[in-house]
Amino acid sequence: MKVTEPGGHILRRFDEDMRKLQKRVLKMGRLVREQMNGLHTAFGGDNEYSTDQVVESDRSVDLLEIKVDKFIIRLLARRSPVGWDLRFIVTASRIVTDLERLGDETVQMARVLSREYGNLGQCNGRAVEDEVRELLALLIEVFDQAMLAFRDYDYRAAKELAEGKTGPDGEIHQRMQNLSACTLVEGGDVSHAVNLVLILRSMERGLRYVQNIGEHVIYLAIGKDVRHKGI
Repeated sequence: MKVTEPGGHILRRFDEDMRKLQKRVLKMGRLVREQMNGLHTAFGGDNEYSTDQVVESDRSVDLLEIKVDKFIIRLLARRSPVGWDLRFIVTASRIVTDLERLGDETVQMARVLSREYGNLGQCNGRAVEDEVRELLALLIEVFDQAMLAFRDYDYRAAKELAEGKTGPDGEIHQRMQNLSACTLVEGGDVSHAVNLVLILRSMERGLRYVQNIGEHVIYLAIGKDVRHKGI
């Protein structure tokens, strides 16, 4: 099922404003994805994209959030939107907030990595950094699905995402649990465990923010707020 936007408005300028709002939200999504990609590269030990760049790039995300918020306020004041238009604006505002938070969690992981790369310990004879890197790749995959659902107003994809029924979603949870259990079993330096917990908690919150986007798209599509409750 693909939910599409109703017919155009009498005022062509309103249509342009709505398209501009969507483009800015999608642009913010691209900036956050670049942060996540940069962190994924850094976890691979590639110096091409450093953790410092991940942290610095958060400034662009924050500035765009402020820009979008101001645009939304002006849009509400000028157009007094109702119905689907109002839901779209509310959805865009909520998604922007979750994107900013996802960027913050990416920065948090980058800061831990900048201090502890190569010092996060081993799990089943494998460097923890390698496993975290693969987890990040899965999170990016789910994030891409979320932003596509928003771009296409795709209710079905959003519902699967919000319910946690995407393939990568379940794998992320399972592998995070395995990493946590591995740290407890193998012991070692306590600092390894503490830093890994910080990374896993940021990743868990990041996944929640991505799932939130699915919930917001459901609200856009059918006008039902499914946050904090079953679908």
